Amino acid sequence: MAAVTQPLTHTASDGDDGRLFALHGSGAAGAAGSLAWLWRLGPVRSTPAPDAVAIGTVDEAGELAGLLGARRLAGVVVLAAGAGPADGAVPGRQVASGVASFGRRARVSGDFTVFRGGAAAASSSLGVHAVRDGRTLVLGIDPETAWTQLRAFWALRALADFLPGALERPLVTLPPVGCARVDDLPGTAQLQVEERAKPDWRQQARIRLLRAVYGSAGARLNVAVASGALAGGEKVPLDEVWPRSTAVLAAGVRSGAFEPVCHGWLHLDPDELEHGRVQFREFLELDEAEAGRRLDAAMAWQESVLGARPATFVAPAWGYSEGALAAAAARGLPAWQRPALVPMLHRGNPHESVDSGFRGMQKLDYEPFTAMAALGLPPTPVLHGGLFDLRVPQLRADRDFVTLLRLLAWRDILRLPRVRGVRWVGAGELVDLLRDHDRIAVRGSEVTLNDARHAVVVPAR
Repeated sequence: MAAVTQPLTHTASDGDDGRLFALHGSGAAGAAGSLAWLWRLGPVRSTPAPDAVAIGTVDEAGELAGLLGARRLAGVVVLAAGAGPADGAVPGRQVASGVASFGRRARVSGDFTVFRGGAAAASSSLGVHAVRDGRTLVLGIDPETAWTQLRAFWALRALADFLPGALERPLVTLPPVGCARVDDLPGTAQLQVEERAKPDWRQQARIRLLRAVYGSAGARLNVAVASGALAGGEKVPLDEVWPRSTAVLAAGVRSGAFEPVCHGWLHLDPDELEHGRVQFREFLELDEAEAGRRLDAAMAWQESVLGARPATFVAPAWGYSEGALAAAAARGLPAWQRPALVPMLHRGNPHESVDSGFRGMQKLDYEPFTAMAALGLPPTPVLHGGLFDLRVPQLRADRDFVTLLRLLAWRDILRLPRVRGVRWVGAGELVDLLRDHDRIAVRGSEVTLNDARHAVVVPAR
């Protein structure tokens, strides 16, 4: 890959310049749109073209093969999950379960589609996960989830090896960055009501360690903090309950180790609480006026106590009403959304790139993050503690008590800054990168960077 620094002439792509095609109503349309945005391939076409590659499902493979044979397409990518017989360009396939090693430390586990024939385009210790036959690439991934699941990280490399040659044009990627976030520091009203909140002294020590680790690595950890808490049944500012912890958070913000993210006002619906119900999705039912009032209070508290205005907002469990989204937009506050097969910056709001449950993650193998970042998909791990959310049940199910002990000594959140090949950035910087990336245009072999000096180009081969 090579960085591109020169501006060229074009400033926009139109529908006719799109280089990916999906059939109307295709189950792979989301994957096509996500990929087209990620690698700046223009809008997804609704009609085939001799210089476009189709993305389709196994049920559409025959129709797409016909278009390719008639030279109405430059190539075809088929997303084929699950077991099935050979059919045209799609070899017979079966499901293999276990640990798939894509390299010494690039291992994931689960159920995988593997092919029984064809020229391998991606392989692991379990078998062949992708096959290529001339201008057709078949990937054993689910078109509804694709690379939003960690297990499918390998598919991006197979696509990056196939598309530039088939399209005879470059791919343009984001730089190798990631965006790590920890939610609910140092605690929330929800945790207080559920009697799961940690004491101030303990959270202070934990936050001090995070500041030291991220600061020494030149990395930035995003800290999603609610502004309020409960004391004696009354709503109070967070720093009245966790004063020492918030002081250390503020010191981390000043040093650049932390970036604050708005996580709401109370992390609890007080009206529901009055009826004895715990509803932590604070913004789920709010109109724009009330959502705006709470956002204003939360942002003012963060700016006053933590020393910086948050650049982004994440509602608890992505629980947004339309009013909450409108209030955030009116304040220029991008709202984080759950992982989905859409552009990573969609309607002004960033999407997390991968399911942070990390189902199938193996031992201390963070190599999938490196592989994702190298191809321009920023990993966006979100934690609610020191370990990834599903770590303990997964390790117990695997009876991998050695890894569990190693993680208890030095947890996932402390290991992330040392993942090779990934620069961990603040959410504000990532959103700026996504906005600049959105302005890049590619026509033929010409790349127009506009403001996106970050761009990395994968040339046609």
